[in-house]
Amino acid sequence: MQATRRPDRPGLRELLRHEAEVFIPLRGTNSGESDLTVIMGLARFPGFSCVLVGQDRQTQRSAHLGPGALRVAQRGFALAEELGLPLLTVVDTPGADLSVEAEHGGMAGEIARCLAALATVEVPVVSVVLGEGTGGGALALMPADRTVCAEHGWVAPLPPEGASAIVHRTGDRAPEMAQLHRIRSVDLRATGVVDEIVPEHPDAAEEPAEFCRRVVGVTAAHLRELLVVPQEERLRARHERYRSV
Repeated sequence: MQATRRPDRPGLRELLRHEAEVFIPLRGTNSGESDLTVIMGLARFPGFSCVLVGQDRQTQRSAHLGPGALRVAQRGFALAEELGLPLLTVVDTPGADLSVEAEHGGMAGEIARCLAALATVEVPVVSVVLGEGTGGGALALMPADRTVCAEHGWVAPLPPEGASAIVHRTGDRAPEMAQLHRIRSVDLRATGVVDEIVPEHPDAAEEPAEFCRRVVGVTAAHLRELLVVPQEERLRARHERYRSV
């Protein structure tokens, strides 16, 4: 967890800077709403083109995903289906916005709509857990045919500090809660949430270009496999995957 919160850890912008041959950003929703917490656009990486949806941790370090951001994400899902392009989602978020304003804006409903859209979108989907994956904000971008996770990446229902505060009335037992929740990449791999772990040597922050190259290489390999699977078979496998996790 501490590794994923390093300010110099490579995020989505670094991934695009190091590996994207072309990236055309698209902003807002069809209703004129705009939320820059989520980056969405058309991307070409070595070996594949896709619609990319993810969070930019460098410029939105403290921003949680609000309902507007998830509506932007849903526009990206629909665009991928309309263009017949694979969809790549990048998870690196401190979680969903839990403010009163976010609840009034339909936060819970937008998380549900993201889950439904990713479960049923007809194009191949790969999700990448690049770092921090907290709560509904991470969950909303995760359902996919394949999920790739950085070695130090993690996914939890809420930050272990918050779990410790709820259960023990103190944040001091966060390491214990993290272990009990089995949030590490190796735990997620063992439970079937993650398909492949991208190694860090020894930390992505110390080798950003090489790490980004490995992430894109692994993603490209999974997309190549998915593109030759008949759509009906791929969708059936996706549904069975999330029924059994």
